[in-house]
Amino acid sequence: MGIGLSATSVSVMLAGCEVDTSDGWVPSFYTSDEVSFIRELGETMLPRTNTPGAIDAKVERYLDTIRPLRYTSEENQKYKEQLSVFMDEASTLFGQSFIKVKPAQRLEWLTATDKAAYEIISANPDMPAEEKPFYLILKEQILSGYFSSEIVAKEFFAFDPIPGRYDACIPYEEIGKAWAI
Repeated sequence: MGIGLSATSVSVMLAGCEVDTSDGWVPSFYTSDEVSFIRELGETMLPRTNTPGAIDAKVERYLDTIRPLRYTSEENQKYKEQLSVFMDEASTLFGQSFIKVKPAQRLEWLTATDKAAYEIISANPDMPAEEKPFYLILKEQILSGYFSSEIVAKEFFAFDPIPGRYDACIPYEEIGKAWAI
């Protein structure tokens, strides 16, 4: 009975972590403005090229699903406050909402923000994780959502949902891609 209960519990938990990809999706953790900001910030970081972009990967939906499950309510409250400040800084700098700014300007700002954040980390290598620039926290989560998405696993990586035999040393040229797990 314990095994059955555990399997059921795991199944329910995994089903609860699925990202809603339906057309009628409504965020439950983020506001619509926060979703738009995260979507466009993600697409600025990871634009669609010959690989899917962040919008294709629905990173904002992943974060909306995972964030409240993974962190405490206090951590989420602090995160939302930091996100609001970060969004306000971008809007103040541009004089308008980030999502209305031209892609080239977004990329320029993002590049400068990224460089400044990493300079802070380089100057303070022993900085506690909770004190690092908010941008890096958001970037890590966007990247996590991107590389955890089904579309990226299938189109960017080699993907085999039912793997066959194990071959330890296959020349990279034979497979041509890194493998999704």
